[in-house]
Amino acid sequence: METTVRIDDHSRIAEARRAAATLGHTMGLTPELVAQASLVISELCTNILKYAAHGEVKLSTLCVNGTAYGMDIVALDRGPGIANLDAAVKDGFSTGSSLGIGLGTMRRAAAVFDVYCAPGGGTAVLARLLEKKVAAPVDDSFTLGSRMTPIRNEMVSGDSWSCLQFDQSLAVTIVDGLGHGPKAAEAAHAAVDAFQRSARQVGPAQVIQMAHQALLSTRGAVMAVVSIDVQAQTLRFAGLGNISAVVYTRGIAARLVSSDGTVGYGLRKARECSVDWSSHSTLILNTDGLSSRWNLAKHPGLLASHPVLIAAVLHRDFARNTDDATVVVVRGH
Repeated sequence: METTVRIDDHSRIAEARRAAATLGHTMGLTPELVAQASLVISELCTNILKYAAHGEVKLSTLCVNGTAYGMDIVALDRGPGIANLDAAVKDGFSTGSSLGIGLGTMRRAAAVFDVYCAPGGGTAVLARLLEKKVAAPVDDSFTLGSRMTPIRNEMVSGDSWSCLQFDQSLAVTIVDGLGHGPKAAEAAHAAVDAFQRSARQVGPAQVIQMAHQALLSTRGAVMAVVSIDVQAQTLRFAGLGNISAVVYTRGIAARLVSSDGTVGYGLRKARECSVDWSSHSTLILNTDGLSSRWNLAKHPGLLASHPVLIAAVLHRDFARNTDDATVVVVRGH
């Protein structure tokens, strides 16, 4: 569960804190974690208003088997960036008008803390807060991040995505239902359901074939499926339609090409391809709600950031509000 609050006035700080409280109460997080989140949000929002004038804070809960174990707080702006990041993350450093907890204190309090900024290119901050009495899942093979938003003035997204981890493998799908709104969401969710039922047993191309049958009564979708085998050090990919997929390994990009066609309508056989995968690899998937011109040339060092920040920054800088937009990032360990 997630929510986003635009920060363009001091009144928005209280709104963001209320949103965190509502999210925490709904998902069963403890008052202690919600209070900690409130402090972090106040500091981040104050920094946005002082240095960038406006930005946004995205709040999302972390769950396993239906139980919430933490909250991610992501703050984004398009301001001048942080001139001296090393100084900013030291304890005791804070803006003059903030609560004084500073980025350094946030870093110590957060289970995961990351900052990305480029001169003149804005700032992105991730603070992940975890419950003390709820065990977080431990996984040494993959780290994931995502960002998904509906088209402007629409309440639901026609995009969807999902992942399944089993043994030493990870399967991921990203889906874009044709059009927008509830009907597009219906098609996307049907494709995800088909993925969840089949991805453990069959490969990416077969998953798409099974999803095709499930979507015959819907308006259809474009879809990509990825299967990563850590032991074999391979990534298998199949896609239909305009889903973008690229794997970066040691700075070298391998683009994965989808076949023409629509799942649920006029299906053509999806071609499956494979590339090498290692602990140095990062996969980026996105729907066409991100500009086709997106690239990392203006984001030096972004690939070294946490996948949550990679997804957030790419979405901030390349998403089009005239379409549903989704980006999913997978990092190898």
